[in-house]
Amino acid sequence: MRLTGDYHTHSKYSRNNHGKNTIAEMVATAEQKGLSSYGISDHGPAHLLFGIRRKNIDKAKNEIESLKKETKLNLFFGIEANLIKKDGSIDLSEQEIEKLDLLLVGYHRGTVTNFYSKIRNLFKPKKQKQINTQAYINCLNKYHVDILTHINEYIRVDVEAVARAAKERGTLIELNNKHIRFNAQEAEGLKRSGCKFIISSDAHKKEDIARVDRAMEFVQKYSIDPERIVNIDKLYK
Repeated sequence: MRLTGDYHTHSKYSRNNHGKNTIAEMVATAEQKGLSSYGISDHGPAHLLFGIRRKNIDKAKNEIESLKKETKLNLFFGIEANLIKKDGSIDLSEQEIEKLDLLLVGYHRGTVTNFYSKIRNLFKPKKQKQINTQAYINCLNKYHVDILTHINEYIRVDVEAVARAAKERGTLIELNNKHIRFNAQEAEGLKRSGCKFIISSDAHKKEDIARVDRAMEFVQKYSIDPERIVNIDKLYK
């Protein structure tokens, strides 16, 4: 199997040196690595340390639009928005969402949020897991989300329930090369859900674009049907 597109990567717009390279450098490397499609999806603005500044959303989009004229790659402009409330709200306005080619959503530590409490999570893990799960489902019902990033990382969820909701909404479940946190039971739940998957490098520097060895190992270990993965070439073994 060979990766055809990598859509969850970060540029210098993920501030404080979280992303190491410019958009142009990332795009050039993606082309050199033989991808046919590529996307930049910097952190949403509510992340206190790494989020893109709202004033830079248009600037980043314009860079992508300009590069579309100079590359053979099918380029996408996205943001990895932050899940910030129990009602499923994210840290982007409707006007900002309209500027995107792809809307990715995930939960991150270091984000302004009112639904996660370490103390509650420690002493009432089942209750917190229910809250987390419902927050994701609410988000899927509230927005047209293209990709849910690294679910079950940072906060625990009912993986199968979230994946079933994603299938109903046409949202892809990410298999993230850096943050893949599913045990055997959860992997089976993902398979039962019928959802479709997308494999991502979550690259923060150009060298890591299309680096998805751990995600591919997960696919093989749990015999996930390649037909359910949208960004691999099934002709390659």
